[in-house]
Amino acid sequence: MSDEDEIQPGDPLSPAVRELRRSVPVEPGLADRTGARGRRLRRRRLTLATAAASLAVAITVINFAIPRRAQGRTITFALVAPSVRSVSLVGDFTDWRPDRVRLQRASTGVWQATVRLRPGQYRFAYLVDDAEWRADTRAATAPDDFGRPTSVVTVREN
Repeated sequence: MSDEDEIQPGDPLSPAVRELRRSVPVEPGLADRTGARGRRLRRRRLTLATAAASLAVAITVINFAIPRRAQGRTITFALVAPSVRSVSLVGDFTDWRPDRVRLQRASTGVWQATVRLRPGQYRFAYLVDDAEWRADTRAATAPDDFGRPTSVVTVREN
């Protein structure tokens, strides 16, 4: 602080400023103790970082070692509907949400989408123009819990 910044006598902050300006003695040996402690902390952090990096490498290796069949197979869903405006694929693998998989229209009027599914059995349907539920005529059919037409697809392991 410069001389101009001095606190005036009677200023309520005077005692606090005097206390803050008071020198504090350093405990003997403090620097030695904190130096060793700092080295231990740095070693511990390095050990943790090494362990985290090793774990990341192990996870990456495991992900590449998993056979493709365990990750699922690609299934193409198709619907012939030349006169409709939009088709969505809904099913238990999309939580029956029409915004998850939109089919693309080919010039021939065939709508299709390809998704990756793990081995298992799935119920699905096509939602046409956001209003009409249609089952796939080439798959086994089964009504859903609300009486709407749905189909069943079975995805097998390779």
